[in-house]
Amino acid sequence: MSRKRERFERSDVPRPSALRSAVAAVVCVVVLAGAAGIAYLAWTRATLESHLGGPALADAVAAQASFVVPDGGYVASTDEHECVLLLSASSLDEGATLESAQILAINTTQGTASLANVPLDARVGSSETPTTLSELFSAEGAAAVVEPVASAANVSLSHVIVSAGNVLSEMASVVGTGPDELLRSASGLLSRMRTDCDAERLISLAERVSSVGAADLSAVDAPLVPETTTDDEGNVTETGYQVIDRAQLGLALGLLVPAA
Repeated sequence: MSRKRERFERSDVPRPSALRSAVAAVVCVVVLAGAAGIAYLAWTRATLESHLGGPALADAVAAQASFVVPDGGYVASTDEHECVLLLSASSLDEGATLESAQILAINTTQGTASLANVPLDARVGSSETPTTLSELFSAEGAAAVVEPVASAANVSLSHVIVSAGNVLSEMASVVGTGPDELLRSASGLLSRMRTDCDAERLISLAERVSSVGAADLSAVDAPLVPETTTDDEGNVTETGYQVIDRAQLGLALGLLVPAA
């Protein structure tokens, strides 16, 4: 008489388990979250890096006309100066509104600094296409105003910082950091600004701002005078625009001194 074969389950074969499925699901979630986190950090770093060393701003700085000494008994200061254009806007997006424009002149020889507000209704640009600073910024963006402001103010700009809000007082926070650490420790600051400076130059500039106490300076207003034109017969008429008094601004920033 044949015997029935007994069936035994193999101990080396995994058995279906609800706990095992749950663990596998958790592992998948953790792996996906980790990958997403790494991707986000890489994207954030790339975004912050794009706010530094802006080629359009760097090209605009390079395109400036040379500083000239105006007539009227002035000479150029023999001190070394580093001038920075600070543009504060409603946002960093295209079509933003310019809220303030300032020129920071750091006297690296004396270890001092001067700060001047550039009125937003000052005329800048060529005589063929007259426009105000605020109009030009809104229409063409930050890079488009660099050379016209430098020319209108008769200032040789070393750097430009465009920011959402005034960031001058926050620049001390990056002093002592390295280029790599800057992206981690000052991400909030960098996310609200664009500049022609790379990380190294921005840290160096922040150190000079901090050393001369520029963040605590009270700004003076750049003086304006009515713009005039003279026709072929010598008649002088006002155009309706206000232009920067370049000589008085140069004196206020310490770029000019009275001739002896």
